[in-house]
Parts: sequence; C-alpha cells; structure tokens
Amino acid sequence: MNGTGRMGMSTIKEIAEKTKLSVGTVSIVLNGRGDEMRISKKTQQRVLEAAQGLGYLPNISARRLRQSGLRNMPSVVSFWPTDLAPELLGRFFAGAQNPILEQECAFEMTIQPYKRGQVDRIRELCDKGVYHGAIITGVSAEEQRYLESNRFGVPAVLFNRESSVFSCVYADSYEIGRKVAELFCSRGHRKVGVIVPEHLVQAENNLRYRGFVESCARYGLELEDRHIQIAPMSMEGGNSAARRIVEGGGKLPTAIFFPIGVMAIGALPVFHRAAIRIPEDLEIVTYGDHEAEKYSVPSLTTVKLPVEEMAAACIRLVLGLIQDPGSGPKSIVFETPFVFRESCGGFIREL
Repeated sequence: MNGTGRMGMSTIKEIAEKTKLSVGTVSIVLNGRGDEMRISKKTQQRVLEAAQGLGYLPNISARRLRQSGLRNMPSVVSFWPTDLAPELLGRFFAGAQNPILEQECAFEMTIQPYKRGQVDRIRELCDKGVYHGAIITGVSAEEQRYLESNRFGVPAVLFNRESSVFSCVYADSYEIGRKVAELFCSRGHRKVGVIVPEHLVQAENNLRYRGFVESCARYGLELEDRHIQIAPMSMEGGNSAARRIVEGGGKLPTAIFFPIGVMAIGALPVFHRAAIRIPEDLEIVTYGDHEAEKYSVPSLTTVKLPVEEMAAACIRLVLGLIQDPGSGPKSIVFETPFVFRESCGGFIREL
C-alpha cells in the first residue's frame, strides 16, 4: 500500500482486524469524532497507530476536502509558541512553502499557537486525527521531555531542537555562543557584554547564552554582572537594556553580543545618542540575521540561522514520515556562518 493510503472500506476493515475493534469504532476515530463519541484516548491511539502502520492517511475534514477537490492531501500543523520572536514566523513559512513552489509536493499547512505550560494541547490535537503530521517549534527542555515521554498519533519533527526520539532539524546553539566569544577575543576585546531575552536566561536549554558566558571565561574575557542585561524579547527590551549599560557608570564594554538580533535594532539609538561609535568604540554581533539587521545603520554582523532552509527541511522530513511512518527518527544539522557587516568585522574568512 503506498503512502497516500486508500479511503475504501477495505482499509478500515484491515485496521479493525489489526486492532480487534469494530469497523464502526475505527471509522469514528479516523473521522476525528473519537472524543465526541466518548471513545477512550487509549483506543483512539491504537487506531491511529494501526492506521499509520498500514500507510493510511485518515479522512481529514472529509466534507471540506470533497468540496474543495483537494482529495487526500496531507495536512501538516506547525505548533508555534506565543512568546517566540514573531519575525521568525514569516521566515519559517517563507521556507516552508519552497517545497510547494519547487513542485516537489502538495500539502496543507496550519499554524496552531500554544502557550507555555500548555504543551499537552499539542498531544491532544495530534491525537484527534485532525492532522497527518506536525512540526513543533520553540519547545522548552521540560516540554520536549514531556512530548518524548508521551508519544502521540502522528509523525512529528522538532524545529531547532536536538532529539533522539523525534526527527529534528537544528543548529548547534552552544557553538554559536562559543564562536562569538572567540571572535571577540580575536578582535582584541577584553571587556564584553551581552543583552539577552528573559526566556533565554530562564530556560534550561539556554545553550546559546551559556556557550557565550562559559567561553568568555575560557578565552579570558571580562563579563561583569552589570554588563549582562536581561530584558523582554523586543526592540523596546533591547533599548532599555542598552540604556542600563550606558547609564550604569564605570568602564563600558567594547563588544556586546545580542543572542536575539531584533533587540540590537532597538539598542542602536541608545548608543548613537550617547555618542558611542560603532564599531570604533563598541562592536556588536547578533544572532538570527533578520532582514532589519542588514539595513540598520550601521548594518549588523550576525551569526546566521538559516531559518528558511531549516523550515523546508522540516517539511520534507515530516512528509517523508507521513509516507513511510515506519522509518526511524532522522536528524539534520545546519551550519551557522558569520555574516560580517559594519558593526564588527575585519575577517575575510568565516570562523
């Protein structure tokens, strides 16, 4: 049976035989009405796992699909935490549509926001048989452990998180922080700073920030507590954090790392008004490579996260898992090169 499945009664009978359930029960679950008809979660899970094993795509929103003529097109959901940098969303979906534009495949994609602490909602929606596959972005270490311990009924891919349980597409976050510290050391800096979003400091998987702090110690860079400023992940957050550094007294750092680039955009006017010249008095390196970092004055040197390419890889992975649900988890690791611009530079090669 190929991965697109077949929608006839024969497949439902096969699933019923495999699960030792009635054809009626199987049909209800595959049509996403298990909760409504009070069928237990455990039974629904059995049906969905059996359906996957037979390469069968359940009849998602059957009436809508029949009306639109989409037939049995795979439906992929992307779970997106509400506190993740909003500019990432546009870049993610620009990349996600590439497999369609390149005529590799056709699929439907839904964005499903979720709040921190409500990761069980992801499992609940996946277990309802509403989607064929899921891409999960921005989960905390604790949320990831929960999902890995409580598997659900559709193939899933983690975006920018490493996992041995799920397929995943990620970059080495610790290495990003490490190589920024190495760059500052190579540039002759001794006193450095970092302006970091609240969630990155508080999170268990704060590898980008940790990689920078630990590597500063390794390379002999001075990182005073007052030069570690924590703020909301926004331009306003970056602006207020920069003001605290500038107005805090004492000798200022000569290089600052912004693990979220948008915060650096907000900080630039503070340095300008304080007559701090960039890069002559202060060098800046960011992370992410949002478009605004290219056109700011000065333009910002960054560690590039290839969001678009990573999103396309997530799509290809999840569609492959839908077609072949028996295949094991796959990992794809992306490089994060420096993009040297006006705010910090002097190197021809990339570290």
